[in-house]
Amino acid sequence: MERVHRRWGAAAMAALLAMGSRRVRAEDVPLEELRRELHDLQGQLEKLQGQIKKQQQVIDKLSAEQPKAPPPPATPSGSTAADEERLKRQVTEQVLRRMQPALAAANKTFPSQFNPAIGLILDNVFSYSEKDRGDFEFRAAELGVSASVDPFARGYAIITGSPDGFDVEEAAIVTTSLPYNLTLKGGRFFADFGRLSKFHDHDLPFVNRPTALDRFIGGESQADGVELSYLVPLPQYLTLTAGAYNKLGAANDRVSNTTPRDFSQFTYLGRGATFFNLNDANSIDLGTSYAYTPEVKLDGGASRHLAGVDLTYRYVPLSQASYRGLIWGSELLYNQEDRPVGGFPGATSALSLARTLGVPADAPAVTDPPPLVFKRRNAASAYSYLEARLTRRFYPGFLFDWAQDIDHVGGDTKAYSPYLTVWASEFQRFRLQYTRLDAPEGNDNQFFLQWTVILGSHVHGFRDR
Repeated sequence: MERVHRRWGAAAMAALLAMGSRRVRAEDVPLEELRRELHDLQGQLEKLQGQIKKQQQVIDKLSAEQPKAPPPPATPSGSTAADEERLKRQVTEQVLRRMQPALAAANKTFPSQFNPAIGLILDNVFSYSEKDRGDFEFRAAELGVSASVDPFARGYAIITGSPDGFDVEEAAIVTTSLPYNLTLKGGRFFADFGRLSKFHDHDLPFVNRPTALDRFIGGESQADGVELSYLVPLPQYLTLTAGAYNKLGAANDRVSNTTPRDFSQFTYLGRGATFFNLNDANSIDLGTSYAYTPEVKLDGGASRHLAGVDLTYRYVPLSQASYRGLIWGSELLYNQEDRPVGGFPGATSALSLARTLGVPADAPAVTDPPPLVFKRRNAASAYSYLEARLTRRFYPGFLFDWAQDIDHVGGDTKAYSPYLTVWASEFQRFRLQYTRLDAPEGNDNQFFLQWTVILGSHVHGFRDR
């Protein structure tokens, strides 16, 4: 109703202004003509007032005939707040899910945003041991490239140059918008087995990779294949991962990535990982991994089972902005497979292998080694480290490493390594480490000084361990 009054009032005002404008020019027209125009304006004004009155009567009539809305149904007071909160959450999730692809596409509005993020990491180590003496080792120059492919996937690659040549450590595509909390990864990447096996050498909390990981996994858990992860929709954080690969382990030379194979010769992986928040300063990461190869051709076609359990405890007081605290990480590995008695000929001479197999010492010389005899072998290994964050720059720690011989030819290998990490800045790090090595081939005292720097962006960087 108020809008109608305003509309007709504006029309009346326009008419009066028109009349005023005509009066300004009264001296130029005859008096009778002015009276006639004034009479016409008065008639138009009365007509407008009549129309406004009729419109008002119609509005009042319609308002009186419109039925009143029934009151809302009564709801239990205890469930009203919960229902409203659940409805708000559902609406918010649906809106965000629909807007995510559009927002991701809209982010690429500048030409520079189509360029990938590029970073370079330089890792250098000076080592000295009683057996091998001193050595300046240029360990690796690692080039990382990462970018979003489109709103549905991203890609990254890690290219490493070392004295052994150039190698593509990782080159993978990862989806970003699959339904049901699923993430699919394909290409060459570090398989989700254990904890530290997924870290590059320069990104470890100590200088060298534990013998347990080198011997049982083959160093870094590099794999060519596909991997699917599922974030379980529970209040408790839980992720489940399944993968299929040509092989597991960058240094695993028993299987070739370039040779086609049956499905029984692939390596299949399953992993579950969860996180427990004990309180604001204490938390625990817990994971279990299992890799199964139905048929290892080099081991006589027998199956291989590799299982692991990893646990990481963190104490990080919030008042110290994550620069102080304590981290304790441990992992236990168990391996079961058929291994040749006495080991492979590459590690054992033909003569010693013949003696191991029971060939008489005075037997005629043989040019070809005897056929391998395989036997089921069980072996275990573990490592545990403790790292204290005293200040923003100084992180002392201690690593214990233990590994059995998979072939059961030699004894156990143990290593004790105190170390000190010094962060010159967020992108430059020094580390001093001493290792006491107790191995079947002899004991050794080793010293290491590591210098690592990062230039530009990097896809994994220095992560929290």
